[in-house]
Amino acid sequence: MRRILLALWFGLWPRFWGVFLPYFQLLCRLRLYNYFWGGVCGLGLWVTDITVGLSLDSRLLLGLGALVWPLGVSMVMFLIGWMVDKITFKMRLVVISALLVSCLLTENLQTLMQPPMSNIPTYYRLFAAVW
Repeated sequence: MRRILLALWFGLWPRFWGVFLPYFQLLCRLRLYNYFWGGVCGLGLWVTDITVGLSLDSRLLLGLGALVWPLGVSMVMFLIGWMVDKITFKMRLVVISALLVSCLLTENLQTLMQPPMSNIPTYYRLFAAVW
């Protein structure tokens, strides 16, 4: 049971920090964005933008960039979480610490939308450009 929960935690981590975090508003009307996971989850939309362009008519946009790529990132992280239970305690501590440190790269969403940060290919910015 512990192994399954650890793997689920690893699998849902990039989905929350990379895709869903900007949609949650804190009590002080502050929205946060994670640069690391937003960039990782935004790679699918960025590749779609480079190849065919971002438009609502593109099935590749919905298929690869917006749904499949973030799901694939979550699946890879789920597999990493599944394997973490079998490694040594020190290595497990390093992997979990790196995962926790990755969530510290957060910034106010308004800062992300201002230049020069607005040129970074992140999931929220590219997804907002289409919808």
